[in-house]
Amino acid sequence: MMLIDNTFELEIPTHISFTLFKYDYFDSILISRVKKECKNLSTVDGEYLIKKDSFLSAIKTSKRVDNIIKKSKDFGYVPNPNVKPNSIYFLCSIFNRLTNLEFLTIKVNDNKKYTRIIKNEIGKPVISFHFSILEGIFDLTKLLDRKELDTFNKTLIDFDILKNKYLERKPYFYMKANVIIDILTAMVIDGKLSTFHMLDHIDQKLEEDDPMLIIKTDYTPY
Repeated sequence: MMLIDNTFELEIPTHISFTLFKYDYFDSILISRVKKECKNLSTVDGEYLIKKDSFLSAIKTSKRVDNIIKKSKDFGYVPNPNVKPNSIYFLCSIFNRLTNLEFLTIKVNDNKKYTRIIKNEIGKPVISFHFSILEGIFDLTKLLDRKELDTFNKTLIDFDILKNKYLERKPYFYMKANVIIDILTAMVIDGKLSTFHMLDHIDQKLEEDDPMLIIKTDYTPY
């Protein structure tokens, strides 16, 4: 059994989606920069699939946006009473935490009555910024030792998920988040793995969003 820290879950997302609102001042700046500067890889109307680095380069062409980005960095990307919360501040915090993030899907909403204000558990209004995880990488080599990886791989061969022939086997495969979590949980219950510590480090958001994951594994000839 290998020990992991709370950075593991932050390394999972590689592609997220979020909504920008046409009639919000700062959102409108971001939308304008995306339309003008970024290559859209999406064919869906009103949706933009772009690289994160391209997005950051584009929005920094706005001096006001760039100043907010610099303030966010100065304050460590955490809420600060000296900075009024807005989408730019939230996105800076998200990008700083999700270290393997590569792609963004941006949806544009033209509802004039939009609001990001929600009520927390005690009924107090707070500003939130929602995003969804669409894709990610789940690196089992950081979670399981050699013996546990072999046990896991043999189980997936039994499920016909991994190829039984060594030369046909790949060091990765694709799977929805809830499926891989269910498999790991079942193996723990069956006594094949002792990964309760790992499952505790998986944020509930990963289960709620249920993204498609690249499961990185490793193998030895069986």
